[in-house]
Amino acid sequence: MRKVVVVGLGKSGVEAARLLARGKDRVFITEFKDDKVTQDARDLLVAEGVVKLGNIELGGHTDKFIKTADLIVVSPGVRRDAEPIKWAEVRKIPVISELELAYTMCSAPIIAVTGTSGKTTTTTLIGQMLRSGGLDAIICGNIGNPFSGEIKKIKKNSVVVLEVSSFQLELIDKFKPRVSVILNISDNHLDRHKDMHEYITAKCRVFLSQDKSDIVFLNKNDELLSEIAGVIKNPKVEFFNEYKDLGRKYNILNEDFLAAMSVASFMGVDEAKMLEVLKDFKGIEHRLEHVANVRGVDFINDSKATTISSVGWALKSLEENIVLIMGGRYKGGDFGLLKPLVEQKVDYIISIGEARTQIKDGLNGVKPIFEANSFSEAVFEGFKKAKKGGRVLLSPGCSSFDMFENYKERGKIFKELVNEIRKSK
Repeated sequence: MRKVVVVGLGKSGVEAARLLARGKDRVFITEFKDDKVTQDARDLLVAEGVVKLGNIELGGHTDKFIKTADLIVVSPGVRRDAEPIKWAEVRKIPVISELELAYTMCSAPIIAVTGTSGKTTTTTLIGQMLRSGGLDAIICGNIGNPFSGEIKKIKKNSVVVLEVSSFQLELIDKFKPRVSVILNISDNHLDRHKDMHEYITAKCRVFLSQDKSDIVFLNKNDELLSEIAGVIKNPKVEFFNEYKDLGRKYNILNEDFLAAMSVASFMGVDEAKMLEVLKDFKGIEHRLEHVANVRGVDFINDSKATTISSVGWALKSLEENIVLIMGGRYKGGDFGLLKPLVEQKVDYIISIGEARTQIKDGLNGVKPIFEANSFSEAVFEGFKKAKKGGRVLLSPGCSSFDMFENYKERGKIFKELVNEIRKSK
């Protein structure tokens, strides 16, 4: 019986612990935080018999569990330079991600989707298209339900459609998808990755163990990925922008849609079924989600846009007369890259959170910038400044952790504030 230490008690850590316990491993957990969320998670796992109360530590890491561990499983929110990982490396104890753990217990082929932006949309569409083609598609991963938590549902005839982040890919070993997809790569997570080289290297690990029988779909329009394609020996490389000429054939320009169609087509789904899925697709919550129209002003919730490139995609997707709410915890990158789109589409910028200085530095002088003292002030100010026929767009370009638990909470509160405005008018 192995002694396995799970580092981190978020969703992935909880599901990793459950999976390990089902496999008869002795589970230990170490978590830096000590708040209601982590306490509730601890109490639940103890009640389920997953772990003994004395085998969980909250509020900081010690090396008492690590010393005699056989394996360390790391949640994606834990940095690679965290103390438990350093202690394990000194003692030469294997360290893997929750993604790798689940992979070792998965009997089905995997489609792994990564990239700086568009992962959730593409992963969702691939899953829906496969299901429309009669396949048992299990959609999971970074999309919200951890891979470890889905293992019990996966059969040999299933197909796992997995959204994977750079954090999850850092600590894989043998993870080998049948199909991998890299949608795009731009500045992101530079608050965690040392530099862009490290971030790019992490993303490219998705095809690290693939062989000639596998396939990776890349974006021909992404200069960096186009260069990377030229040096990949294994797996087989295809560009989803060109695959089977689907874009020209059906006049589809959206790269997320083309990536999904390419994968589904490779997996044998009929093109007519794929088009039906696109026709019925309502989008993803918190991704360019139309919330309400109040006195001729549309409110758009794009809280999931945590990168500068995602903000650019949102601006390209909408008509002009936009009041843009941006900010949060800065993740790196140059807001100045948005200048052409801001100049063309945006009337007014409202900045929030810790990244206000970086937003001002990048976009000062392009359009007026108002620095809001609170999220509610930003939303109400946005409505005041919006023109009739225009829109208030929450597209932060930053993580939410300076003000919220996650992007979902940020989007939820945005919708609640919009509802307050609607009721008051």
